[in-house]
Amino acid sequence: MKEVINEICKYILENLYDNITLEQMEKEFYYSKYHIIRLFKQYTGFTIKEFTNNVKVLKTINPLLFTNDTILKIALTHGFNSQEYYSEKFQGVIGIPPLKFRKEFKDLDNIENKKILKLKREYLNYLEQYQERLLNVQENKYEDINKIKR
Repeated sequence: MKEVINEICKYILENLYDNITLEQMEKEFYYSKYHIIRLFKQYTGFTIKEFTNNVKVLKTINPLLFTNDTILKIALTHGFNSQEYYSEKFQGVIGIPPLKFRKEFKDLDNIENKKILKLKREYLNYLEQYQERLLNVQENKYEDINKIKR
């Protein structure tokens, strides 16, 4: 079954911004959508929607930190239908709203307080590890995903 989940994760990542449906996944993998939902949650610890939204949110970190794009533009570019929904999902994954995240982390090199700088860099490292692990679910790292899930 892990092979099937591996393929489902790969399919989701390859079609991240295509609004794939469970019906499409049924046809692609020859399992009922209910079976896919149950297996995916069992092996990853996430629902398909949580997994998809978490990946999308994590893909917005670089644009938030390294572009001057508006929050709305970043949200729409990364498959969210509104800034409000994006902000809600971002806060759920990251712990703070995207605008606050941008303001607090944008220019780490100009932070004079070394303790705060160290904490913020550690937080960004944690997010990078979370993103790496989430994106590598398809490489049979199922047991690790529950350790990093909030």
